[in-house]
Order: sequence, then C-alpha cells, then structure tokens
Amino acid sequence: MSQKFKNKVDLAGVLYNQGTRNAKKGNLVQAIDDFTKAIEIKPDDIMAYNNRGSAYAQQGDYIQAISDFTKAIRINSNDPVAYHNRAVAYFGLKQYDRAWGDVNMVKEIGATVNPEIIKMLREAMGE
Repeated sequence: MSQKFKNKVDLAGVLYNQGTRNAKKGNLVQAIDDFTKAIEIKPDDIMAYNNRGSAYAQQGDYIQAISDFTKAIRINSNDPVAYHNRAVAYFGLKQYDRAWGDVNMVKEIGATVNPEIIKMLREAMGE
C-alpha cells in the first residue's frame, strides 16, 4: 500500500471517490471495480454498496444491484436510499409487489419517495 494513505480506511475513501467519479463519467465497469475494492477494505460501507448497486442497475444487472442494496439494508435497516434504489431495481425486473414493499419502507422510515417511481409503479400495475 502506498505511504500516502495513513490507513486502509483512507484508501477505501479514495477508492470510493474514484468509483463515484467513474460512475459519473459512465465508466461503470471501472466504477464497480473501484467500489468493490473499497468494500473489500471497508465491508460496512453502505454508500459503496449503494453506488455499486446503482452502477449494476445502470448496466441492467438488476439481480446484482438488488444484492448490493440488500447488503446495505442489512448493515443499516433504516437507510432509505438502499430501499429506494432496491425498489427501482425490482421495478426493472417487473417485481412490482416487491418494489411497492420497498417504497413503503422508505415512507415508514420517514423519507421522501421520488414521485416518478410511484407513478411508474401505478402505471405498470394498471392503477
């Protein structure tokens, strides 16, 4: 490990930030790799799981995305971002009941759900 990092947590943060930059540029494969390395160093990093899951979802790999969002939820069951992201991934798989379940969890936590996902779910279910 490079001497410029005081500890592994610093390196995990650098990798997380690098992954975020790569995701914003659309370099999803590299972003996933960066987030994976950050998670290996800091396995309780909820945001790394959320962002890696989002990158998988952007690639259309909703199964892997759901796995990452579920891991984030296991670390912190009150994380509305993970529930919201997982709802979107369930929507991508046309698992609308599960998506609604996560939307309701976001509401129970007291966070705001993106109205667009609610609209999309209602339309998909013919409401």
